[in-house]
Amino acid sequence: MEKIRNLTKGNFAKSVILLTGGAIFAQVITFVVSPIITRIYSPVDYGILTVYNAVLGIVSMMGALSYEEAIPIADDDEKAVNIFSLCIMILLTITIIVSILLFFFGENLLELLNAKEILKYKYFIPIGLFSIGLYIIVSGWAFRKKNFKALAKTKYSQSIVGNVTKIGLGLLSFGPIGLILGRIFAESAGIFDLLRSMVKDDKNILKKINIKTMTYVAKRYIKFPLFSAPTILLISLSTQVPIILMSTIYGSKVVGLYGIAITVTYLPATLVGKSIESVFYGESASLRHENPERIKELSDKLMLKLILLAGIPMLILIAFGPQLFSIVFGAAWREAGIYSRLSTIATFSYFISQPSSAIFIVFEEQTQLFFLNVVKLILVLILFQAIKMMNLDSYAAIFILSLIMAALDFGKYIMAQKILRDAIKTKY
Repeated sequence: MEKIRNLTKGNFAKSVILLTGGAIFAQVITFVVSPIITRIYSPVDYGILTVYNAVLGIVSMMGALSYEEAIPIADDDEKAVNIFSLCIMILLTITIIVSILLFFFGENLLELLNAKEILKYKYFIPIGLFSIGLYIIVSGWAFRKKNFKALAKTKYSQSIVGNVTKIGLGLLSFGPIGLILGRIFAESAGIFDLLRSMVKDDKNILKKINIKTMTYVAKRYIKFPLFSAPTILLISLSTQVPIILMSTIYGSKVVGLYGIAITVTYLPATLVGKSIESVFYGESASLRHENPERIKELSDKLMLKLILLAGIPMLILIAFGPQLFSIVFGAAWREAGIYSRLSTIATFSYFISQPSSAIFIVFEEQTQLFFLNVVKLILVLILFQAIKMMNLDSYAAIFILSLIMAALDFGKYIMAQKILRDAIKTKY
């Protein structure tokens, strides 16, 4: 047992280094080219991209109805590849449905979402939906096989492809379309490499796909579309709805400034934190029955390390946010530094609590996460109703939103730790 534990520790550390290394490389490239991009595009252009990302963020969360989360934890490869094929079928179906709805009712739907400023770009939504969904699905197989090297490579290609596209199309005066296509191409980069690795590992894997097994896994993992999918949709709504409502209340320029602020501040949290969460998820999926104590041990150590990792950048942003944004991105973006400063507490709490989300999925406790995010969405809606009634400025709105997000992330971490303690008790 001790030998297995030591081996697991080593593999976990190596996996974290691989994925985090890829994420840091991607982050460095993005930071290096961001001053160029912000001098090519205006805050209004970024406002349109931010609203597009918000709408896409809501729609894309339903891509495969969360069945892709079952790929790493399936009992064997035959079941896993049938979940994989089920995900592809669902993604194609939803992409077609979204395309039809946008074609016939695009204006009404976007007006309902307070996102009419992206009406001209509505057909990029299903393209983005399919790209994001497909990458998530093929990543699920890579996590199952712990092919973190291939996943790390996709981080490199995503950053390079996305940023080159934005700069190239920006110089050609494509406007917001350059930013939108940069997002889509970035999401798509690496998909074929992951698919090739999947087939290379087992040349007969696709022959194991059949309707009978696909039907079985659809029923066996029904909790994912019933609870995980609505939960993820709620998470996305509570994250993206503030951006959409902010656009309605304060206009595209403020949303563009806020968009670059959260892009810069959340980028490390999203890339590095998500990489760590993904490795933690892969390890936890394989340990959940035999060794929940090890999951608890990993969770505690991760929390401490993430606090140390995020602490210094947080303090720097609080102290020098506006000055740094003005120097790096140009004087037009100084206000974004203020928004970044006001959002710091939410970024910090999101980063350190992010791996705990995996615990809900691994132990199939999606119901708890679902209700937590119901509360989150309700609080966000109440907040913006109060903002309109009290006529608060954008600074107050962003700061209060940051405090609410931080409190909810802390609550999520506490709930995840209880799930782990209960799993350990159940084992004995």
